[in-house]
Amino acid sequence: MTPLIIAHRGASADAPENTLAAFELARHQQADMIELDLQRTADGEIVVFHDDTTARWNGRYESVAQLTLAELRHLDIGGERVPTLAETLDWARSAAMPLNLELKRPGMAARCVQLVREFRMIDQVIVSSFHEKALYELRATDSVIARGYLMGIRTYRPDIRLREFWPFLALRRVGAMAWHPYHGLPGLDWILPQVRRAGYKVNVWTVDEPVRLRALAALGASGLITNRPAAARAALSKRIIA
Repeated sequence: MTPLIIAHRGASADAPENTLAAFELARHQQADMIELDLQRTADGEIVVFHDDTTARWNGRYESVAQLTLAELRHLDIGGERVPTLAETLDWARSAAMPLNLELKRPGMAARCVQLVREFRMIDQVIVSSFHEKALYELRATDSVIARGYLMGIRTYRPDIRLREFWPFLALRRVGAMAWHPYHGLPGLDWILPQVRRAGYKVNVWTVDEPVRLRALAALGASGLITNRPAAARAALSKRIIA
């Protein structure tokens, strides 16, 4: 089966990342799902924002966790503003667009699930994280919501490299239904089909190169997270036609 095309922070190659403009463009580029990042503000709002600080956007290393929503709204994200999770869920429900919500740190799961339920999107989202604690919190809050375990951080720690090479124990620990590995993980091409045979979905990040997209599709990837949804779909169409 053709894998899902999952837009990384929206159509982030062509629009300001993690904004409603990027999400709408991803929809027009025929993405099947949108991946986005979640942070919590000083006043408890859940916002769509990747970095821990504002430095990339205003040159100041201000911690997102220490800013209010109103303060974050002053950021210029390529002409767009920082959206809240509530605003994004409202858009996604209207657009019938499934979401991959990444928790950037622990401590947000309860509020995230509350909002997802308020907008009746529980069956249209998967919540992922690199942080095992965040996934435990998610399962404790709502055992039904789909969980994805992200892997592929830069590290020399052998325990983490072993977990990435053989992810089954970690996936079972958190009750994940999906594995989200980096496309360049050592041994990925060998282990990916085994993870799929074990019943997990495998959504690989972040892949833009056509040859790699087609190779991962051939290996059985469930989803391909990409900055260029339209180009990714065209690359996979060539594989199907061939």
